[in-house]
Amino acid sequence: MRLLGIVVLIVLAAGAARAQSPTRQGGFIGRGPPRLVIDDCPVRDRALTEDQLRALGQEHYQRGETLYLQGDYKGAVSELVASYCLIPYYSILKDIGQAYERDLDYEQAIAYLERYIREIPPDAKRANACAADPQEDKENVSRRVQVLRRLRAHISVQTQPPGGRITIENDATVAQRATAGDDIQVPGDTYTMKIELPGYETETRTIDVQIGKPYTYFVELTPLKGTVSVQVTPADARIFIDNKLVGIGRFEGKLDAKPYIVMSERQGRLTDQRTIEVLPNQVKRVQIELTPQPQFGRRQLIAFTTVGSGFATGALLYAFSNTGIAGAGSIGGAAAGFAGSYFYLPDTVTLGTSNLTITSTLAGGIIGGAGTLLFTDEPRIVQPAIGATMIAGAGIGYYVGDRTKIRPGDAALVNSSMTWGTVAGGLFALSFAPPRDVAAGLVLSGLGVGGISGVIMTRYFDISRTHALLIDIGGVVGILGGLAVESLAYPTTQAQGDELDEQTREHLANFSLGGMVVGLIGAGILTRNLDAPKLAVQPTIGNAVASDGAVIPTYGLSGSW
Repeated sequence: MRLLGIVVLIVLAAGAARAQSPTRQGGFIGRGPPRLVIDDCPVRDRALTEDQLRALGQEHYQRGETLYLQGDYKGAVSELVASYCLIPYYSILKDIGQAYERDLDYEQAIAYLERYIREIPPDAKRANACAADPQEDKENVSRRVQVLRRLRAHISVQTQPPGGRITIENDATVAQRATAGDDIQVPGDTYTMKIELPGYETETRTIDVQIGKPYTYFVELTPLKGTVSVQVTPADARIFIDNKLVGIGRFEGKLDAKPYIVMSERQGRLTDQRTIEVLPNQVKRVQIELTPQPQFGRRQLIAFTTVGSGFATGALLYAFSNTGIAGAGSIGGAAAGFAGSYFYLPDTVTLGTSNLTITSTLAGGIIGGAGTLLFTDEPRIVQPAIGATMIAGAGIGYYVGDRTKIRPGDAALVNSSMTWGTVAGGLFALSFAPPRDVAAGLVLSGLGVGGISGVIMTRYFDISRTHALLIDIGGVVGILGGLAVESLAYPTTQAQGDELDEQTREHLANFSLGGMVVGLIGAGILTRNLDAPKLAVQPTIGNAVASDGAVIPTYGLSGSW
């Protein structure tokens, strides 16, 4: 930038000065040249003379040169452009290009330097002996343009989470592949930048990259989503996902692919909390059945232990054939049972364990008594056997109930089955009037069949204590009804206090047995919808391959019986 040479050239060329018409050239960095400010110069004031225009243009030029030397390149460009618009001489184009280059705006620099190369007249001469030959300068500037064109833009991409894979491409080619954090160098152009990371949605954005410029991008990737379907029983239970209420009884929605804590709660039920893993583009189905809160049976078991301990102790002491000792032992046993159960039974004894303990104690007494009657009817042997087996049955029932955490409804079902099995065995024995050992065997068989059937039914049915009680009431009503029918069918004139004859006993047993069966079946039918069967059935989604090889989804139910 030589002010003296420029002034001389401006003066020599003043007469030939002419307005420059805007032009565009194709193929600039793959997207056309930028629009130059000099192509939109304001119309010059016609009131100004040529000398005034030159003086004004020279003033702008001098200010531009000063700003250039001071490092204010944007200000220099503004003044040089104003000078060129007043006196459009080609050498000013080079000065503007150099100012843009110092300001690191290489695309504008290339555009002005190329315009300078085109505008140099073929017969241009040195302005003075110190000035460069225009034709040689044209060659030098052309080489400088080629150097600038080879400059690469520097792109830095950071992703959250780290490690995203970066692809920068356009319609023509893939310019660069890299990993987040790398120094990515590409030619100036308009690109599509694609950021990928397994488990996250692909981010795509258009970037306009200029030659030699640095660019920094931060991209927060969005996790891929999966579908979660939660079904809870009972239907009014509240569903929480990561401590946020999302639904009542049922929830279905899309969530980011990651682990979640699903919690379900309802009054009167135990809270269920579990961790699920949501996978990208997959459906996670969760079925939850909330367990009823345990009902505690400590008081009930203390009362029964008091009575049962007294009876069992008296029965054991009956072996001495001394009713006084047996009576005193019963009182002592009751006191010991109360004290032991009161101080040593935990407060959290569940109602199911308590019920099963009571049932197994009574069943143990029946087993001991009937089992002994198979061999002898001596009271000194039968009574102690009943007491001993009651104690054994109590211990076994408490242990099994505590270990299995049996539900009250299941305990009630076992109790009902054993009770009615024993009653049925006893009624058969009364009906046939067999010998002592056969009658004892019938009672034991009824107890065994009832106990086994009750345990089996707990696997397939989840009934409540109320349901079991209603069925028991049906059995009692059936027996009473059978006795009423028997009295109508076989009226008798037997006096009160007389022993029943064999035929009457048989009638009473048969009608009682029939009434019991009718009552139990009728109660079962009438209460069939009170509780749902406990069958492991759940909806299932799968895949099947069609005849043409296509994979199609299937919907159905799965379970075990």
